[in-house]
Amino acid sequence: MNTFGTLFRLTTFGESHGPALGSVIDGCPAGVPLTRDMLQAALDRRRPGQSALVTARNEPDTVEILSGVFEDKTLGTPIAAIVRNTNQRSQDYNQLATVDRPGHADAVWRERYKHRDHRGGGRTSGRETLCRVIGGTIAEAYLARDLPSLSTVAYVSQVGELVASVPAPGLTRAMVDAHATRCPDAAVRDEMSRRILAAKEAGDSLGGAIDVRVEGLPVGLGEPIFGKLKALIAQALGSIGAVTGVVWGPPDLLQRIGQPGTQFHAVKDAYGGIQGGLANGEPMQVRAFFKPPATLADHAKGGRHDPCIMPRAVPVLEAMVSLVIADLVQQLNARPHSA
Repeated sequence: MNTFGTLFRLTTFGESHGPALGSVIDGCPAGVPLTRDMLQAALDRRRPGQSALVTARNEPDTVEILSGVFEDKTLGTPIAAIVRNTNQRSQDYNQLATVDRPGHADAVWRERYKHRDHRGGGRTSGRETLCRVIGGTIAEAYLARDLPSLSTVAYVSQVGELVASVPAPGLTRAMVDAHATRCPDAAVRDEMSRRILAAKEAGDSLGGAIDVRVEGLPVGLGEPIFGKLKALIAQALGSIGAVTGVVWGPPDLLQRIGQPGTQFHAVKDAYGGIQGGLANGEPMQVRAFFKPPATLADHAKGGRHDPCIMPRAVPVLEAMVSLVIADLVQQLNARPHSA
């Protein structure tokens, strides 16, 4: 399954060391303002080589729009966009033709398909997520037109055992991007940087968490039974390769969950913006946990790999959440009275 969504659909294609990766977005209405620069700006936030904390693979990730846009507006037809690979070093992965990385998809893909592209992980590479950023940016363009008050901002909330404090309301993407860790907490982000660099030097890796906060969701968005907003968000974030868990609710939910109901339900933000599977008008909050990257030791030192994936994954989570919201808005518009 390479397609995500029901009415607003994203299909991704391509491998890490193939000629290109790309996206096809179907279901975006006509007349949505969309430029190549909008897509490029989003991809620049995810691209490799942007700081010393991430992989040194120097890909410009230049996007090309092939269809579905004319005079900087969508046509209502399928939108296709590609990013060509230009800086592969496939020889770095020769040993992965026969040696599997612990915690990666190498072994299970070989068992499932009997034949795979081991270069850079092929289709299982985190590079596939650039396709999601393309789709999410188009979803955000649509939502900006139809839900102008909507705001989706993600940030790194944990690296290793270092946990950031909860930022004050009004956090923006520019504030998140101001530091290479994409952590807005000035008290811990420099130490996060130091530990990521130390892990990189040692051929080790670090996991952690990213929080996503969405404001301006219309009340009732979602479906009350099998299309619950929380279930669709979990599916979207769980489809990202390095994500190992998802929690909905305020950042301290795991501490609150042991409280008696009289205390838990007395707090306004206890539900993370979702009740009965539907948006309740409060900010939606979700935390995704990431495992440490699986490329370690000598191969990590010799190749070009992220010792900590979270700084580059921030726009990917924003994209997946935006795709869910855009799809639900389309469904709501298509059948507003169904239950």
